[in-house]
Amino acid sequence: MTDPEGSRVLLAVDDDTLRARALDRLTEAFSPGAVATVDSVAAIAPADVVTTGPDAVDCLVVTADRLLDDAGFADSADVPIVALVTPESGHASTVVLDAGAADVVPVDGSNRFARLGSRVGAVIAWRRLGPEAVERITEELKERAMDEAPVGITIADFSLLDRPLVYVNRAFCETTGYSPHEALGRNCRYLQGPDTDPESVAELRRAIEAGESASVELLNYRRDGTEFWNRVDIAPIEDAAGEVTHYVGFQTDITARVRAEEAAERYAAEADRERGRLEALLEHVEGVLEDVTGVLVRAESRAALEEGVCERVAAAPSYACAWVGDCDLSPDRIVPKVWAGDDAGAVEGLVVDRDDATDPVARTVSTRIPETATHPDGGFHGGALPFERLVAVPLLHLGTLYGVLVVYTDETVEDHELVVLGTLGRAIGAAIDAFESRRTLLTESVVELRILVDDPAVPLVRLATATDCALDSEGVVVRDDGTILLFVSTTPPDADLDAAAVSGIDEVRRVGDDADAGLFEVALPPRSLLAVVAEAGGRLTDLSVDPRDAALALTVTVADRATGRALLDDLDEMSSNVQVARIRERDAPPATHRGFVARVEEDLTEKQRTALQLAHVGGFFEWPHGISGDELAAAMGVSRSTFHQHLRAAERKLVSWFLRDDA
Repeated sequence: MTDPEGSRVLLAVDDDTLRARALDRLTEAFSPGAVATVDSVAAIAPADVVTTGPDAVDCLVVTADRLLDDAGFADSADVPIVALVTPESGHASTVVLDAGAADVVPVDGSNRFARLGSRVGAVIAWRRLGPEAVERITEELKERAMDEAPVGITIADFSLLDRPLVYVNRAFCETTGYSPHEALGRNCRYLQGPDTDPESVAELRRAIEAGESASVELLNYRRDGTEFWNRVDIAPIEDAAGEVTHYVGFQTDITARVRAEEAAERYAAEADRERGRLEALLEHVEGVLEDVTGVLVRAESRAALEEGVCERVAAAPSYACAWVGDCDLSPDRIVPKVWAGDDAGAVEGLVVDRDDATDPVARTVSTRIPETATHPDGGFHGGALPFERLVAVPLLHLGTLYGVLVVYTDETVEDHELVVLGTLGRAIGAAIDAFESRRTLLTESVVELRILVDDPAVPLVRLATATDCALDSEGVVVRDDGTILLFVSTTPPDADLDAAAVSGIDEVRRVGDDADAGLFEVALPPRSLLAVVAEAGGRLTDLSVDPRDAALALTVTVADRATGRALLDDLDEMSSNVQVARIRERDAPPATHRGFVARVEEDLTEKQRTALQLAHVGGFFEWPHGISGDELAAAMGVSRSTFHQHLRAAERKLVSWFLRDDA
């Protein structure tokens, strides 16, 4: 029980539910029988409330509506009133207090209503014991309260020169670091320092001169020189004549709050800057995407596409230079094939080693992941370029690498930007793939590779070295079983090739009986270098071996760059040192029967065409002959030997056209 002994409470509430809830709360706090209820609140008048005798009421509990309906109700009553405010009434606590309520209890789910009994008991106790409690507040107690207050309290005497402090409490000393002996006898301005705001100090001075209260926030300094933020509240104290004799000041250390506000302001400023930076980045990226996308749509060839991409990227405000590297057919190096931008000449002649793990371009080609790198001195690719940062972007489509886009800049490259550039690289790769696919459909034998195999263990190299002669290809035949017949001429022509001491060569046989002719047939097994060329769809157009260099040089034509990549990968697996010395692309329309005939006829003389046509229609190529050479010679009006000379020349040219690479 929390009620004062012998207390009685009258609960006067119309609403049955509210009355029951309030009664439950009151009976928890008061003795049985101490709480009485009245059903008809409207009938209650202050005079009806018993205030003396055994039935005296110590507190009346009513709704705020009842109290506010009768403006004089509280004044007429001789007992304290506790008013209940329901959410539906919407009455403000201050309005109900002004109407005379001793306390206001909202009716809600909080502990404020749950503690209704305690609050009513407190009102009764204050009515009975309040005056006595006030009398116990002595000057000594007040001073002790000031001494123990959690905020700094000072009193300045305005009757003394310079208005010194004559009182400081413990919290002031703890906050400022000054002892009472050091703090008293001086004006409080000793807390000011070099960064104290003079305008805030002036605001305090104006209030003091006017004898008014004031509140400011100052940057003050402790005894050890450290800064702290101080909220200073001052108020005048007047004597009986109304003259200001003292000023009381309250100092609250608000450093944590000010620091938090400053941090919030810095965060907001940083957020604004970041927002602006992201907006600028978005505008920059959108501009690059729009420009490059336009190039991808309008370009009519791969070369025009790559050139346009470099120009658009290099023209972006944040970028200085850009180049596209051709790395899909070169196993060991990456070289710029087209470039644009400021100081673009610095990349001319640049060669990047694909095996250099320290080079960001080589790493991107290896990992196929966009990468950015920074070098304050521009020390990229083992040189000194006039750029601080680099971005390398693989040009990919469905796992096929068509090259690398390299961008130089002096600006910071954000992660978001790198992601967008990676997406751009894939779009460029897809566009290049479309050009390659279209060219494959419309042209044939368009890529010519000059390949150097610098490996003395290659069988043909060992064959040439063993006999100390150079070999040059005169033709090649791919057999159905995968073996290769290679026809080679030797220098010197009287060299005698011997395959007995060379593994990897099935047979070497001289062609013809002339030992000085220098023409040999070399049989190579399946999975030889030339067999790999054939299996990859390549056509050998030239081959040479120089025993002095111990190297094999091949010229191979393939249908497209994808075939060339596959061929180089296969050759790499067979030999330790395969290099691409030259890549040449040839755009030629597909060969047709009519085109082939026209080209052969253009190469034949009139006499050769006539001899060939007469021999064909006369049945000279049949067995037995349908016509003799003499008859054909007579038909042409030439001698028999002259006819056969024209016919053999025509046959040689026809066979040559059939076997040549561009037939």
